[in-house]
Amino acid sequence: MITITCLWVQSDLDKMSEKCIRSWLKQGYDVNLYTYSKSFTNNISTRLHIKNARDIYEPPLGVISEPYTHLADEWRFTLFNLNKIEQERLIYMDTDILLLKPIPTHSNYVSSQYTQQTGAFKCKTKILANIGVMCMDGTENIDYTKILNCKGKKTTYQSKYLKEYEKQLKLLPDIVLDPTCFCPIHWAWVKDLYAQRTFLKQRKYGILQFSLEDILNESDIYGVHLWRALKKGKGIGDTTDSIYNQLLNHLEL
Repeated sequence: MITITCLWVQSDLDKMSEKCIRSWLKQGYDVNLYTYSKSFTNNISTRLHIKNARDIYEPPLGVISEPYTHLADEWRFTLFNLNKIEQERLIYMDTDILLLKPIPTHSNYVSSQYTQQTGAFKCKTKILANIGVMCMDGTENIDYTKILNCKGKKTTYQSKYLKEYEKQLKLLPDIVLDPTCFCPIHWAWVKDLYAQRTFLKQRKYGILQFSLEDILNESDIYGVHLWRALKKGKGIGDTTDSIYNQLLNHLEL
């Protein structure tokens, strides 16, 4: 049985994360959920296994504090660093990845997203690797120790580890999946995702947005990154006929 690993720092899952985990279970995967909570309650499935996150990484002085992004990144890179010894197939997913179909499991890869191709923040590179989905067997040519020991400052939304991670992946383009695989909806359309029945514009920042029909039917689109942090930060509510709810209805979640 193939297992997906995730981390949830808080005591209880939010509704989005519960739906996403249910979508993983629906595709036939077991789930190892690591948490720092001592009171986490599993009301989802016997195939959801609750694990102690401290078995992987103990925060300095045992203190858990916001923003959780920094802790999550340090925990995740520590997890993959430990797997360099075990060399087992390890699949990690953020809990705002909704799975539409079974994923590739026999190769090393990471998910990615499109960068802005127009405007003041135009990027030279079209694709940026991310850590929403990571599938590795411990033989990957990534120096996690160097990532974990890197110097730098944290920002509100990004830990100091990501720049070194992204730098290393630029030398490993073969393991970076096309953005469409797990980010077929770009963050620029996050409001449409939750508040509209269809995408209001087809193109922004030089990026062409898939239609909902394409997302559901394209063979190489495995899941949808739901951009939870952006939704929360922008205070976006969701309507009953939104694209998001149509995705849930399609999966019968």
